[in-house]
Amino acid sequence: MEKLLIVEFERNPHVVLADYLGFLGFHVLRAFSMAECLRALDLHDPALVLLDGSVEGINSSSLARQIRERGQHVGLLLVLARGDDAERIACLEAGADGYLIRPFSLPVLLAHVRSLLRRCALLAGRSVLVEIGPYRVDLVRRRIHRCDQEIPLTSGEFCLLVRLYEVRGQPVERHQLLESLRPSVADEGGDLRTVDTLIARLRRKLERNSNRPELIQTVYGKGYRLADERELELV
Repeated sequence: MEKLLIVEFERNPHVVLADYLGFLGFHVLRAFSMAECLRALDLHDPALVLLDGSVEGINSSSLARQIRERGQHVGLLLVLARGDDAERIACLEAGADGYLIRPFSLPVLLAHVRSLLRRCALLAGRSVLVEIGPYRVDLVRRRIHRCDQEIPLTSGEFCLLVRLYEVRGQPVERHQLLESLRPSVADEGGDLRTVDTLIARLRRKLERNSNRPELIQTVYGKGYRLADERELELV
């Protein structure tokens, strides 16, 4: 699993972000100063740096600029308090790949982390392989196999599968799934019925019995969810 470096303002015993990402299988490193951050970058070569607030009195944009000036290819995601647009713009111009504004939910954080890891892997020409039940999925090259046999998916179908995977175990509303499809559904109408159609196609291709789905489940009144790891072990 990818290494993540979390740079925090202080040694807080309430390590929600580190505990959450570590529980999901990421190799989580922590740093509490700029010096510790730079040393961890050299020693451990993490795939992503999650900068939570300011460090040693340096604001987020300054710290992001220092990391980028080292020339290291690492994803950089900032966690910011509610502030003005100027701060957010300064962070992006300093080299941050994205930011989150508190408060946010942990599944939203996970989706941002996974999306940024895929983007970094694509730029580096690497694969990101994950397992979804009996399937092996390359999130960068957009291929899915079962027992060395490739399962052909359309762009829209793959986009939906990835969006559900990003927050697997959690329901995703249909309108959120539709947003994740753009511009993939430009030729398919672009309404909520498109989501239902693509989900039905995915089930026909991936489920043992599309009428009794185990992988992609309907959550009535909320949307769809991908079964979590413990459920998928039984599929």
